[in-house]
Amino acid sequence: MGERMKKRLMISAAVLLIALTAGCAKNPAPTEPAATEAPTAAPYIDTQIDEPEWTLADGELQLSDDTGVVASGSDILYFAIVSMNDGQQELRFRLSDEKAATLKGRDSAGYVISFNGEKIGDATLNSSGTVATVTAADAQGEITALATKIRGLYS
Repeated sequence: MGERMKKRLMISAAVLLIALTAGCAKNPAPTEPAATEAPTAAPYIDTQIDEPEWTLADGELQLSDDTGVVASGSDILYFAIVSMNDGQQELRFRLSDEKAATLKGRDSAGYVISFNGEKIGDATLNSSGTVATVTAADAQGEITALATKIRGLYS
């Protein structure tokens, strides 16, 4: 092989190597598609530091007693899962001021909270009638799982 042929072969190899490298650069590594919505996105409810972290329910909540449904729909504003200092958990349901005014002074026990027709647990009302509470002992299942279901993160 002559000197001229070696030179052409080297130049051809260099050009081929540059072409291959440039061709690979045009196809960047695939990226994950952008998420359109966060899976646990929920409307923000502004609360004070000493208040529970209230969350909207993704379904129909009802508060009943032995006479029937006493609060439902817009009467129950939102709910919260609360962990106590001793590690126990409870669900709290915030009632509207209008509904609280009608329930204020009534017996605090004997209520049931339901979500989409299924019993969540036995509830008690605070003295002002603004919050119904279901403790872990009175819940129909595990508190965290119930809260996740009410929030609409699984069925």
